[in-house]
Amino acid sequence: MHDEPMDMPTPAIPSALTPAQAARAFLTPRPSAVPVPLQLPDATALRLPTAEVDLAALAAGRGPTVLLVHGWEGQASDLQAIADALLARGFRVVALDLPAHGASGGRRTSIPASARALLQAAPALGPLHAVVAHSVGSAVAVTAMARGLAVGRAVMLAAPAFYADHAHAFARQLGLDAAATKQMIERLREEGVDVHAIAAPALVRGLRQPALYVHSADDRVIPVADARTACAAWPGARLWQVDGLGHRRLLGDPAVVGAVARFVAEGALPAAAAAVEALAAPG
Repeated sequence: MHDEPMDMPTPAIPSALTPAQAARAFLTPRPSAVPVPLQLPDATALRLPTAEVDLAALAAGRGPTVLLVHGWEGQASDLQAIADALLARGFRVVALDLPAHGASGGRRTSIPASARALLQAAPALGPLHAVVAHSVGSAVAVTAMARGLAVGRAVMLAAPAFYADHAHAFARQLGLDAAATKQMIERLREEGVDVHAIAAPALVRGLRQPALYVHSADDRVIPVADARTACAAWPGARLWQVDGLGHRRLLGDPAVVGAVARFVAEGALPAAAAAVEALAAPG
């Protein structure tokens, strides 16, 4: 169905599931087939306790802190090129493993559960100058920000707008009919996951941070219309639409990486900005 790995819940299981089993499968990310560690110089491994799980993170660098959040069934190394660019500009980078991903705890998770964990872990990281997030990680970041996560600015890469759309797509891939899909979504609600409540236009309306959305027109996992819709609702957000980079290739594209680093640096405090420029200067 897609030319790239899916970055939303997608079935790798028999289709003859009950709605309750489908709901559990929707919340269960598959481990990365080929784990690739994030490479950061002089990195420190962090363990961040939360009420439900311990989160794993890797931190490196000095300066204002930028939090990196990968997508569903992704890994921190997906954002390697962006981490390198931010470190070169003098920022401290903290790359998080979402719950039930990488070295973090848990077997199942969701956007609201991951957002709760992020909110609980954030005080241990210090002030967050910015967050850079990919796909479902963007939805996690937006949900956490709407619920009080203090972040100076945000970059959303290939970000989804409507969790319910992906629940319905997942059900279709499993072959569930309309009645069974409704039961699956009700079962998710009973487990504390209201997919209809995770909708970017409603969540971002109260946000005032500068935000940059980057989305490729040929993204076949999450349509670019999602980014347009979110940007229209978020005061101060802007969209850079690219093409030919799909859902994941934009993470390593030099033009995208450079634009993300410049946007993050725009909001640096004057003293930090001066240090950034000194570090980035030739020689």
